[in-house]
Amino acid sequence: MRWYKNEPPLISSRNADLNTSGFGFPSEGRRLQCVMKIRRALLAARETVRYVARNFCENTSLHGLRYVYGGERTEHPNGRMLRTMWLMVCLVSIGFTMVMGAIAWTRFRTTPTITTIETMTYPIWNIHFPGVTVCNINKVDKRKAKVIVDRLVREFGLSEVNATGLLVAQASLINFEQTNLSFIELEAVLGQMGWNPNRLLLELSQPCSELIKVCYWLGSEVPCAQVIHRTKTDNGFCCSYNVDQAMQPLVARRNGDSTDQGAHHGPYRPQRLSGAGRHVGLSLLIDIEPDTYMAPTKSFYGAEIYVHDSMDFPSDADFEHVAQPGWDVVMSVIPLPIESSSTMRQVPEEMRKCFLPEESSEKQHAEMNLNVCLAQCRLRTILKLCNCVPFYYADLRYFYSLRPDSQSEADLTDVEFGMDCDCMPPCSVLNYNVETITSQRLSKEFVSSQFGGRNVSQYATLNVHFKDIYCVKYKRDAYMTWDSLVATFGGIFGLCMGGSVLSLVEMLYYFTVKPFTAYRRAHRGKRSGNRTKTSSRRHPPIAVRPYDGQRFPVGYFLRRNVLARSKDVMQQRTNRGQFSWSVEKPPKQMPEISDGLSFIY
Repeated sequence: MRWYKNEPPLISSRNADLNTSGFGFPSEGRRLQCVMKIRRALLAARETVRYVARNFCENTSLHGLRYVYGGERTEHPNGRMLRTMWLMVCLVSIGFTMVMGAIAWTRFRTTPTITTIETMTYPIWNIHFPGVTVCNINKVDKRKAKVIVDRLVREFGLSEVNATGLLVAQASLINFEQTNLSFIELEAVLGQMGWNPNRLLLELSQPCSELIKVCYWLGSEVPCAQVIHRTKTDNGFCCSYNVDQAMQPLVARRNGDSTDQGAHHGPYRPQRLSGAGRHVGLSLLIDIEPDTYMAPTKSFYGAEIYVHDSMDFPSDADFEHVAQPGWDVVMSVIPLPIESSSTMRQVPEEMRKCFLPEESSEKQHAEMNLNVCLAQCRLRTILKLCNCVPFYYADLRYFYSLRPDSQSEADLTDVEFGMDCDCMPPCSVLNYNVETITSQRLSKEFVSSQFGGRNVSQYATLNVHFKDIYCVKYKRDAYMTWDSLVATFGGIFGLCMGGSVLSLVEMLYYFTVKPFTAYRRAHRGKRSGNRTKTSSRRHPPIAVRPYDGQRFPVGYFLRRNVLARSKDVMQQRTNRGQFSWSVEKPPKQMPEISDGLSFIY
């Protein structure tokens, strides 16, 4: 039995210095203790990070990382070079994954939708015929203006020059040209006569019955009074075909200028065609009446032609051509329908920048129209900047005036010019491409067989038809939805690094949970080691060899030794039976093993 002497714990010289120096400089000792604690904490954190990183690289399912911290293939003399090579390969793979993921995310944010060709043989009978609007460039008819000028001269004492100039100045409400300031004082005279710009321009404009003389539809002559309607546009009062009758101004209906003799009931149903070509479409004989020009908005005679959606007001973007006397205008219409698919619902509205039909109620159906929304925004902007509205908007009679704004130019510089509109087009839209062919007639006396043998030398002819019975239909889909984006990220991650969802779970575990468990385990092991060391110093262990009555040599109980002894015993028994005359040797007795015996190897 051996006893180990109890030795007192040693105190390092540094700790002794800290304890002794505390008498003179207590703050310095505490400062050094804090520095030592911070160093130990940083060292423990560094060791924890290294341990977690090594453990992650050796056990992760990501390809290549297990060779960065060694392994069987990197234990030969060139292991450092192999580890460096694998580290570079892994870094390149990580960089390539990040670049490809960034490209996919950029495409998802910047290109949310894609338009493809659904079919190239979409029949035109599934598409309604476009609306056709004709606007005379002259806004004041000389014959009608003479009646009002004579009344101004006779009843209000105006000179004929001032009265004529006052009526000509009304055209500036359409083209927004600068007018003579002398007409501002004379503007009140028109109000005393009961005229406002809306009623006055309607009265001075050319009636649709005089502008459009003859109408042909599907090769047959039809009464123009039944198919042509007066419409109010930003280009003044015009005449339109195949438009909703709700676009007809109320003032025209009150004055009896409506060309529709029947009442309009129910929703409007646009016209459709089942064929293509010049003889299957719309043909109009237009009388410009150049002799009546008094206030044209352009420097030539003619009528502006607009081809637009039948459920929409014509805009400047729908302008196609000008029809002049002695000219034939042929317009071949190519419809371009774009239909949105159900996948567009998965794209947020701020990304696709268009409205779906099911996203708006019936009250907001008008706002789904882009031109109507822009017209409302334009009205708000003009009212804010000029404190007045054009006549072709709402009937706000108190804002009608030729008087300039009282604000000076310096005050207007603070106003943000330009429209700030949040208007979006519908996702499913129908556009029209128009191919125009114009030709001038050489003979002054020209009889057209297309218009029933009439002399059309003083008129302009217009023919609008579909170019072909089939058209190209486009389909608008979501370029990349959330599920396809996740699938794209997963494909890139698996292609470059061989990862999956489980790999992300591994990373989440190793870099969130594992550091704390590793730190706690190391801290616990250090505390238990210190506790064991201290207890061993206080109570040294007693080395006691257990009692053994009979010791056996080393290897006595090995299997080969036991078999060898058994073979010897059997051989001795055989020899004893064959040679009875030989002296028998007493067999070697096996030692008895007590139950309480313990073995030392």
